[in-house]
Amino acid sequence: MPRHLLAGSLLAAKWFCGLAFAAFCALTLVQVVNRYALGLPMFWSEEIALLLFVWSVMAGVPVALWERQEIAVDVLGLQPGPLAKALEGAADALSVAFLILLAVAGWMLIERAGSARTPAMDLPRWLSYAAIPVGAALGALAIVARRLLQRQDLGTGEGGGNADYAHD
Repeated sequence: MPRHLLAGSLLAAKWFCGLAFAAFCALTLVQVVNRYALGLPMFWSEEIALLLFVWSVMAGVPVALWERQEIAVDVLGLQPGPLAKALEGAADALSVAFLILLAVAGWMLIERAGSARTPAMDLPRWLSYAAIPVGAALGALAIVARRLLQRQDLGTGEGGGNADYAHD
């Protein structure tokens, strides 16, 4: 994947996450004000807010994994070296395996939802569930792409971290 395409995809994902989360926050605020201050609950707002929240979180998974912003606990406190690199590779492999498992489970959830619809907006339930396999699959791809580009850079002698790829 060309680096400019990867950078554009990451930028689009960041914008989507930000806009979806901002819309979620604004809608939740309006929902609370309408319900408790004005006594006029909006029947549809909770379903849309949930949809926006789930998609903003799952679309952020590949971005966080690409930028190595995932939560990590450094128990061993290893210095950079062969053992640390091996353990980092093993952690990435386990993360990819988990994300593939999550994507498959998310797909099964979509299939189980079938033709179920939400009560207020009559939206297909799979719209919310689809964020799970999409975010998980893109997260797995982000880890693999990051590892491949790191290996390529080591072979060519180019330095740079993951953030460099996102801003080329």
